[in-house]
This record gives sequence, C-alpha cells and structure tokens, in this order.
Amino acid sequence: MAAARARESERADRLFDDPLAAALAGPEGFAWLEQMEAAAGSDGPGLYPVIRTRFFDDFLLDSCRRLGVRQVVLAAAGLDTRAFRLGWPARTRLYELDLPEVLSSKEDVIGEAGARPNCERLTVGVDLQEATWPEALVACGYRPERQSVWLIEGLLYYLTRPAVRGLLEKVRSLTAANSLLGLDVMNRGLFFSPVAWPLRAALARRGAPGRFGTNDPETLMARHGFDADVTQPGEAGANFGRWPTPRLPREVPGLPRSFLVRGRRSIRKQAGKESSTSLLGGLASVMPADRSPGQSGTRLLAGIRR
Repeated sequence: MAAARARESERADRLFDDPLAAALAGPEGFAWLEQMEAAAGSDGPGLYPVIRTRFFDDFLLDSCRRLGVRQVVLAAAGLDTRAFRLGWPARTRLYELDLPEVLSSKEDVIGEAGARPNCERLTVGVDLQEATWPEALVACGYRPERQSVWLIEGLLYYLTRPAVRGLLEKVRSLTAANSLLGLDVMNRGLFFSPVAWPLRAALARRGAPGRFGTNDPETLMARHGFDADVTQPGEAGANFGRWPTPRLPREVPGLPRSFLVRGRRSIRKQAGKESSTSLLGGLASVMPADRSPGQSGTRLLAGIRR
C-alpha cells in the first residue's frame, strides 16, 4: 500500500524510495494503515508490504537486467510506482493493468507531480475478472510469444478460488517458456488463527474480506504451468534486517503465514522428447540474498490493494 511505502521512504535506512507514495496514499491511506496496525496490535500491516515491495523490486529488476526480459506486466497495479522509481534497462516496456477509474486517479497525481517513467509505460484499463482483458493487453502491444515477467501483488487473498485459478490460467496462456511470475499468497491458517481475526475483521468491514489461501503455493503454481520458489517474509532473501522474529518452518502447523512466490514458466515437451522442469536452478538467483471477486470484488478493492 502507498502509505506504507511513503513511511518507509522517510527512513534513513529505507529499503526503497518512493517519492510519489505520500501523494498517492493521501490522508485516507495513512488513516487506513493506522487502523490496520491498531487492529493487528503490531506494525505488521505496514512492515509486510515494505518487505514484499523490496523483494519483488529485486525480482523484477534482476529478471530484466540479468535475464534480458523486456516485457513487464503488473496485474492489478493499483498505486504501484515501479515504472517511475526503479532503474529499468533500455527498451523495457511496462504494462499496468487495473480498473480504468483506479488508473485515472493515479494519473492525476502523477501529472501533478510531473513525474516521468524510467521505461516505456503503458496503462491498460481492464477488470481482471472479465474474459476480454488479455485481448486488451495484446492490443496495447504485448507479445505473448516473447519472454515476460509478471507480478500479481496484494490481490489473490481477496479473490475466490475459481477467480484465482481463472486469473492464473490466463497468465499461463499469455506467457512464453521461461517467462517469470511473482505473486504473494496467504496460507489457510490465516483464516483459522485467532491472532489474525481482528485484522481480517477490519478488512471485511472495509468491504474486502479474505477469500483465498493455500498451504502449498508450489502446487498452485505447478497447476498453472510454473515451477516455483517460495519464501516467507523473515527468511533469508526476505528479511533485509527488518523482520523482528525468526520464522518457524512451514511444517509447524496452525500458524498464519504469508508466502512470496517466484515462478518460471515450465518447459514440458511431448513424451519421447526432452522434458525439463529443472528451470529453478537459476531462479534462486533471480532474487539476491539480503542486499542491505466478479466485478464487485475488484471494484471493492480499489484503494485497498496498494
């Protein structure tokens, strides 16, 4: 969320700098962040998006700089500002997908700030739960046959299981072999842990109840054609010296968890020909170790995801 990014940008030891975040958040965004932290009884609601932002910043930049990807797709981009604050390689095209009204409001703030993107930025006003959004993306110049990197950040928790599967299937259909996908997802324990109930109730009152979680992100990704590497915030590569407590292993049951997932589009040829699902060999290095719901669902989330 923009308020958490703005607050992080004020720190001397900040993990990133987002000059647009405060204006995008506005007073309502900062008030909402305070309400979530009060409900959680901790600074977790503000810390998690900071860790997640830096984690996926590194993932996207390394995909472009080291692996040569030049198509970046931010699904449900919301108030994301990576087009402006990250140093993209030349000829990078970045597509922002979200509801037209969300993108329009964001453009007003960007225009007032006089900000200029560091890449070729294209906005695509679509509802990701409508069947035709892939056609709109292709019409804006996206090339499905070329390698790409996608990010679905802060969205899946709010969608139904069929909506999650439908979205990931469309991403599969739009990605060539060796394309990359980053996303974050919560586990099922979040829905049953009393520790998480106050925060979940606050989100529900806001009109954005949690609907989806999985204890096995690897299987979720595999079902949709991606080999996955999964990291919990606080583990190596997603700590950055900020996570306050050690992360217990995933085998420990009954705990609410969040997962930061990086996937690579699988190559699986017909029987009798070469089959390769070992593409994760290079995926771990995509993220360096700590360097320093229907139409109504997506519209209710406007302003909450970011």
